Amino acid sequence: MRLLEGLPLLPHRWRVCLAAFLFFIFFFVIPAQAFDEDHKEKINGTTLHFRVRGADKNKPYLLILHGGPGFSAHMFYPWGKSIESSVNVVYLDQRGSGESERLTFATPFAPTPEEVKTYTVSTLLTDIEGVRRFLGINKWYVLGHSWGGMLGVEYAAAFPGSVEGFLFVDGLLSQPMAQEAILTFAEKQVASDKMSKEPSKQARAKRLAPFLPYAGKLPPGREKYLSTMQFAFALFGEMYYANPNVHAEYQAKIGMAMKEYAVPMASVLPANEPPLALIVTDNYATRDVSPLLQKVKCKTLIINGDKDGLIPLKTTRAVQSGIPAAKLIIFKDCGHFPFAEQPALFTKTVLNFVSP
Repeated sequence: MRLLEGLPLLPHRWRVCLAAFLFFIFFFVIPAQAFDEDHKEKINGTTLHFRVRGADKNKPYLLILHGGPGFSAHMFYPWGKSIESSVNVVYLDQRGSGESERLTFATPFAPTPEEVKTYTVSTLLTDIEGVRRFLGINKWYVLGHSWGGMLGVEYAAAFPGSVEGFLFVDGLLSQPMAQEAILTFAEKQVASDKMSKEPSKQARAKRLAPFLPYAGKLPPGREKYLSTMQFAFALFGEMYYANPNVHAEYQAKIGMAMKEYAVPMASVLPANEPPLALIVTDNYATRDVSPLLQKVKCKTLIINGDKDGLIPLKTTRAVQSGIPAAKLIIFKDCGHFPFAEQPALFTKTVLNFVSP
């Protein structure tokens, strides 16, 4: 060892003992350094933003695939802190989302094929793989939430050698199934709103009721997707949460995280362009990844809230039966965002999976 070159007069036995002592100090006594790396890198022809936080680079890595398409990984910042001491978390803003390079259309909501030609599922998968290679990670765990679950299925099927394990969290399996679930939930909620004594809910029912028959009769495609999403937004609190009050509480936590990390709030706002682009390039409005489930060979954990109006348990059971190695955990009294509604249980469940 070079550290011992200045000690030529020490007996050989002492030199061996000193070398062993220094080895112990460097590798067992000196604690690993926590790290927070904020990246904006040119990968696969676009600028991708990803933040990597953890306590020890020798620990496993967990990639977060956020929902949307068009949301951002920022929504996971408040919850992610709870696991960063045990696993290194990669918060990736997908192409066109968050702090990554955004898409622009000359005519809003009407992209041309030329404007979106580089925004495809295949490109998104190559982006993810590019981030893994950039970080020098051999294999990582992947957590896909909502749309990120669908993207995670695509990634695990396309790059099986890169995925150590897959967490499918209230994930999207099929657009037609999701649209059916939205309309079913909307019909029940509108009927309930009509009987409510709250004027705001009565007004909501009056506003939404005339459009339910129209949306239900639409054939699969862009208009069906856009119509059903209007119901999802209008009924957001009830459809996505067992306790709608949690939404405001968690949004406040996101706001505090944005201040802590000096993130522009504009970067957190959902982008409309990604889903519109995927409708053009990859039939997102009718996309169904059910046939890919059998190609997911890594260990898989499915987590779903029993009160999730977008992803009912019927969908979750289909995912479980389609992935050979999948296990299912259902969170009671929980909606679409378990990391917001049941954070302690979600943390325990994720860590048990990643670091058994």
